Amino acid sequence: MTWNLLKDRLIRARLVDGSPGILTLPEVYEALFARRVESFAALRPHQRHAFHALLVLLGALACIRAGLREPPSDAATWERILRALTQEFPDDDPWSLVSPPEKPAFLQPAVGPLEGLKAVDTPDRLDMLVTAKNHDLKGARMAEAQPDDWLFALVTLQTMEGFLGAGNFGVSRMNGGFANRPGVGLAPPGGIGAHVARDIRRLIALEDDLLDRYDEYDEDGPALLWLEPWDGVTTLPRKGLHPYYIETCRRVRLTQAHGAIGARVGNSKAMRVAMTKDEGGVTGDPWTPVRTGADGSKALTVDARGFDYRRLADIVAGDGYARAPLQEFGPDEGGDGWELVCRALARGQGKTEKYHERRVPVPAPAIDLLRAGEGYRRLAGIAERRVANAASVRSALRYALMTLFQNGPDRADYSPQDPSSARRAEPFLDRFNERVDADFFERMFDEFVERESDRASAVRRAWLLDLLGRARLLLRDAEAASPVSSVRRHRASVRAGEALERAFFGARDLKDFFVEDANVA
Repeated sequence: MTWNLLKDRLIRARLVDGSPGILTLPEVYEALFARRVESFAALRPHQRHAFHALLVLLGALACIRAGLREPPSDAATWERILRALTQEFPDDDPWSLVSPPEKPAFLQPAVGPLEGLKAVDTPDRLDMLVTAKNHDLKGARMAEAQPDDWLFALVTLQTMEGFLGAGNFGVSRMNGGFANRPGVGLAPPGGIGAHVARDIRRLIALEDDLLDRYDEYDEDGPALLWLEPWDGVTTLPRKGLHPYYIETCRRVRLTQAHGAIGARVGNSKAMRVAMTKDEGGVTGDPWTPVRTGADGSKALTVDARGFDYRRLADIVAGDGYARAPLQEFGPDEGGDGWELVCRALARGQGKTEKYHERRVPVPAPAIDLLRAGEGYRRLAGIAERRVANAASVRSALRYALMTLFQNGPDRADYSPQDPSSARRAEPFLDRFNERVDADFFERMFDEFVERESDRASAVRRAWLLDLLGRARLLLRDAEAASPVSSVRRHRASVRAGEALERAFFGARDLKDFFVEDANVA
């Protein structure tokens, strides 16, 4: 048994009508384009972007090499154009999960004899998650794994993994071995099928642009890098590859014994695709924003903080970021139901920190403005000012909390020299950030779509008053939980409230919105 993805039904799907299905890879494309797929049964959350990116890159490459400007909708055509990508292998070895080790298998370059390669018996041990301590997610628990469990683990490892010790190199599409490969892009209404179809169409349309922007690439260059044998010593230069290349960062071979799949994993002495530190992981990856600055350009790396409103505001509209190609709206895209989808698995040195996924609805009026030349520049200004405003309200809340926790002195110590009060304030400040985060982008877009300055200013003012209200509630929560001396409780409460109002209405970037309220402070 070779488990051929083009001919064997291996991929379990949940269909929108509630029924289960098991599909070949061409049937997956057919079902996605017909919007019949609700989800994939074996796909784990941290594997979503890896599989989405694989489907999109494979689909775009198959269409481009077949001369199709519009993707097909039937499985038979998908099977034909996918197989055409590997026509030098008539036995479909590159599409099989298991094939002889001297031939390529799916996402597995030919490695020669398997002796010396380490045996791996479950797909979750093959996966990129580091679960050695068995805390939140147990390791090596998938003893009854199905072929698609192995498929998704293989896809995630080979296209998303970073450096993990000597001989275990990562993909080129990230800024350093301990970084990650994020997924930032736009999704139309219609579920995962509409998302895949949209991204394939956009990559077909964007190929010429990427070839112009990255002159090291070649439209006729290698793209399916598992077709190339790998001895673990040689490195492929990026120069000459196709911009949509799909890499395989580890020397892995799936095996079969007694009708079950296992794996063998070997080390390498070099990265599969060359990437220097100076290049910063900037490869033209369609889903990776690029941070620009005095120290050069660097692919976005998402840390344990994830996609909080401050980071995401920069990614969406910040002047310091070049947006990912699939983060931009096409000329004919718009309407209701669009979302910005952001995914990343935060990695550390020898550990997995957290999987992050966030969806931000983008209203139709905002899309119309963003397609205009100046739309992003204006949105960047709004986003930057709102992030600063939220920081000012947070600072006002901090002053109030420090006053409260110091029992309302005549002059509170707001400096870090009072570690006890500062430590007690932090949980409430974290909760404030969470409440800002909850509707930051919804409220930002409300202001963005207002073209009259007076109306836009009124929208901002209403939002700031909401933030003040949230700060007041948190201050009350702190009062209720605070073991303040009964003798001084009233004074502490009053002075803390006064400190909040005074700091809020006196903040330099807020007071212009509240000239008529100045007497409150």
